[in-house]
Amino acid sequence: MRVIFIHGFGENEAIFSKIAPFIPGEHVFLNVWELLGDTPLPGMNVLVFAQSLVEKYNITQQDVIIGHSMGGWIAWHIKHFTGSPIVQIASWTDPDRPFKPLKNVKIIFWLIRNGLFFNSFTKRIFTAMGYKGKPSKQVYEEIIDRMIAGNKENIINQLRLILTPVPERQAVQPDLRIHTRADLVVRPPREPFYEVTGDHFTLYTHPEAVYGPINAFLKQLHPK
Repeated sequence: MRVIFIHGFGENEAIFSKIAPFIPGEHVFLNVWELLGDTPLPGMNVLVFAQSLVEKYNITQQDVIIGHSMGGWIAWHIKHFTGSPIVQIASWTDPDRPFKPLKNVKIIFWLIRNGLFFNSFTKRIFTAMGYKGKPSKQVYEEIIDRMIAGNKENIINQLRLILTPVPERQAVQPDLRIHTRADLVVRPPREPFYEVTGDHFTLYTHPEAVYGPINAFLKQLHPK
């Protein structure tokens, strides 16, 4: 069984480092930073990206895809092409679930290009508002630091996957949704989900709460 991990916006494969050792199968970690690159991709959206991943990695119904946050959104679109079983962690299928500080995408992109969205000042503000004193503070700050130092066009390309509208796709549902009601980044699904403690980064701060239901699902999928 091949298990494909897709990280979230601004993250990398390290976000799965606390749960992956406890999940069976052949592991493949996708790096969205490398896959999107630093060249502006104005025509990019999550559907186009998902199809490119299916072709590049020969993803089939035999693969299991685990996505965190934006990675779960990507995984859901892959499922439409392949029928692969997917696990969404702190993710969504409704575009209105992620919190968006601004509605105007062009303004968001302009702020990022000019270093006005991710910088040391906004890092302090965002941390104080949601992560001060929490176990996930270090994880959150590492992600913000990565985006401060990262190529701005690459960050915008990632945001295109989240913010660019695509046709509604309701034909399939995630096989397992794992979420916490205290998530400050993505609102809880309207659909039933496996509720865990912590916040958006529970998979890192409370890994046992996340890999437990995943392994139970995998046992149902491939009973011995």
